This record gives sequence, structure tokens and C-alpha cells, in this order.
Amino acid sequence: MRRLFAGAGAVLLSACSTVPPIDHNNDALRLECHWDLKYPSVAPADASVGQLREVATRRLAALQLTAAWTLEQEGVTAEAFTDSPEDRARLQRLLSVVLPGLERYPAGFFANVRLKNIVLVKELAVGGQRRLAMPMAETDGVAYADNGAKVLCPAGMEMRVHHEFYHFIDHREYNDYYHADPTWLAMNPEGLQYGKGGSTFYGKNLQDLGHVKDGLVSMYSGYGQEEDKAETFGWMMTPDYAARLDLYALADARLAAKVKYMREQLLKYSRPPV
Repeated sequence: MRRLFAGAGAVLLSACSTVPPIDHNNDALRLECHWDLKYPSVAPADASVGQLREVATRRLAALQLTAAWTLEQEGVTAEAFTDSPEDRARLQRLLSVVLPGLERYPAGFFANVRLKNIVLVKELAVGGQRRLAMPMAETDGVAYADNGAKVLCPAGMEMRVHHEFYHFIDHREYNDYYHADPTWLAMNPEGLQYGKGGSTFYGKNLQDLGHVKDGLVSMYSGYGQEEDKAETFGWMMTPDYAARLDLYALADARLAAKVKYMREQLLKYSRPPV
């Protein structure tokens, strides 16, 4: 559990400005971003793509995870990073968030949920929709991508790291990304109805704002039960977002119950295997 909160104080102290740069490139999380919160580079600025891959391979291996650099799946397109100056900067940016995000989990967590592969690519699209991450439970992996945004909220990208990973965990529990979870649904306020899934959020210039309704950590949570669970977990696991989640939960008993559920999930998969 130490990894989850390591460095949280420094994160919170540096996260005081919410004014985005002028060129924000329409990051869907820009209005929830603390833009002055930076993630350190994982290698020197002049590191080659090969050297960056070595860093990622080594750090992921310490978590019992395997790095992969290409992705082939029906309905999905993605490109491998090349050793160009642009791609070096893009891979550096991606690794600076993905690696520390995954390192927040306790030892043994990934083995308990049978996650084996982390795919790191660029220009990821699912069914033609550009995505920054994608769960792949059927192949024991999660994919993370840099899609070339001129400015991307770093903490928002980390939140996506955990969000998509929870879709993977959910699939492990129910063998389905779109199951009905009666325990979760019972925590919703009376009358709350979900939308038609996360895919309907994309391509509409929307913003994922925090706590727009009782029982929901964010607007995107309202697009489906699966997104509600993943958003709650993602906010909980990202230190910059977790501080705000705790404040929301103090005034929202339904959301507090969901946070408790997710903390129990974290504890469950942090235990040594029997």
C-alpha cells in the first residue's frame, strides 16, 4: 500500500493551478487538470527509443510484467514507435506516466489478476475511435498509447492508466466488460440511470468533469456501470485525483460507499495468493 501514497504530499503541494495552457489540444480531462503537476522523465532527454524500451522493459519486469511494442487485433490499429526525435519525446512522455502509475500497486497485485503484458504504442484507435488506453483481458494485457496530443494532462493520463486497468480487473471477475453488478448498482442513488456506454462520449468535444451528480465521481461515470467503476478506481489510484475524490465522498454517502468498495478491491488483490 505504500506505493499508492508515496509522493502524494509533493503531488498535492505542487498541484495548485487549474488554468490550462492556451493550446490544450482538447484533452477531455483539461478542465480537471492541474497543469503545473509534472511527472519526471524516465531517462535523459537524448535517450533513443531503444534505450527507452530498455528502461521500460526493466521496470516492468520488476513488476512481473512484460513490455510489448506492437499491437495486432481485429478492429484495432496502432503503430510502433520509431527512433525519430518526435517519437523519442512521445515515448518518453508516455513512459513518464505509465511506469510510475503501475509502480503504485503492491507487489503481487498483477499476478493476482493475471495481468502479464503492457503494450506501449502510438496512434491507437479502436473501431476508428482514437484511444489512449485499452484493456485486453483476452490476451492478458493492457495497451497504453501516445496519440500525439500537443498538450496532454499528465495526471489525467495516469488516471486513464488505472481506469483502463480496472476494466481488465472487472473482466477477470465477471468474464465480461459489460456485466450487471448488483452490489454496485445498489449503491447508486434512486433514479440514477446510466448512459449508453463510454464509446458514445468520444468525438463530441465533451469534458469529463468531476462530481456532477450525487453518487458519481465524474460526468464520464454516468455513461455506464463499467465506466462508473473504472472512473472511481482511476480517481482513487491517482494521487492528484484521490485528494478530490476524498472531498467529494465526505459530502456524498453513495460515492463514499463506492470508494470503500474499491479500496476493498485493492486490498483483495494485494493479498498474497493462498
